[in-house]
Amino acid sequence: MRVAATACPSDVFVLDFDGVVVDSEVEVSTSALGACAGYWPQLFGEGQLAERLRQRVRADLRATRPRLINGWEALVMARLVLEDQGSVARILADWEPLLETTLAAWGEGDGGGLSAAFEAHRAAQLAADADSFVALNPLYPGVADALQESPYPYYIASSKAAGRLVTLLCASLGLDIDTASPRLFAGLIPPNERKIAALRAIAARQVAAGGATLHFVDDRFETMHAIAEQAPDLLERWQLYLADWGYNTPEERAAAAALPGVRLLSRPQFLELLKWGVVMEVDDGCEPTQEEAEAAANAS
Repeated sequence: MRVAATACPSDVFVLDFDGVVVDSEVEVSTSALGACAGYWPQLFGEGQLAERLRQRVRADLRATRPRLINGWEALVMARLVLEDQGSVARILADWEPLLETTLAAWGEGDGGGLSAAFEAHRAAQLAADADSFVALNPLYPGVADALQESPYPYYIASSKAAGRLVTLLCASLGLDIDTASPRLFAGLIPPNERKIAALRAIAARQVAAGGATLHFVDDRFETMHAIAEQAPDLLERWQLYLADWGYNTPEERAAAAALPGVRLLSRPQFLELLKWGVVMEVDDGCEPTQEEAEAAANAS
C-alpha cells in the first residue's frame, strides 16, 4: 500500500518557470515568427509563410530553444533557420559567437531594435487577447495540481520579465501576487549569475533556517554547470535538479548527470518531489494510480 509522506515544513523549493512550470516555447516561437514578419517583411514575400514551411521553422525553433537566453534572440534564430535549415546545428553548437557575428553582418548592433520589435509584438498580442496569449504558455501536465497539493513553500526564479511572469502565474495557477512579491525573482539576466544570487538570497531568509532542505529545479544545463563550477558552496545547502522535460539536449542531460550535486529529474519524479519532498521511486507491487499512469504517459 502506498502511504503519503507526512508534511514537513523543512523543505523549500525554487523553481525556474520556462521549461519547468510552463512550456513557453510555444509563445516565444510564435511571437518570434510574427515579429520577424513585421521586422523583415521581405522574407515573407507577398504573404504569409506556406504552412509546411511555417511548421518546419517552428520545429527548428523548438530544437534551438535550449540556446535562447533573451527572448528577442528567437527573431535571429527564426531568420537563420528560415534562410538555411542547416543553421540549427550551428545555433546548438556555439550560439553566442554566432549571434554576435550575425548581428554585425545584419547591421543590428547590440540587437536593441530586435528586442524592441519583439517586445512590442508580444505586448500587442497580450493586450489584444490575453486568454490566447496565456494559452500559448501551457502548464506542463500535472504541475498545477502538484503545486496546489504541495505543503511546501516555493519561489519562482526566472529570466522572464516580472510583469509578464505575474500575468501568467495569476492566470495559470490562480496566484494572488504582484511584481513586488517576495516569492518572485524575475528578470534574471544573465541567468547564471542572477540565479546564483537568488539562491544565496533565499538561503539567507528565515524560511530556510533550521536546516531546511532546499531544492532548486531548472532546465538550463549552463546554470547547473555554473553553480557546480563557480559556486560549489551552494552544493552544501541546495539539492539541484535538471528538469529533463525542459529545454535541454540529450548531451546536456548526460553531462548534467555527471556534475557533482546535480540530479536528472523526470516530470513524474518532479510531481512526487513537490507533493512529498522526496522522490521515493519504490515499486510497491501495486498497479499505478490513474494520476501516476497519466504522469508517466505525458512525460517528455
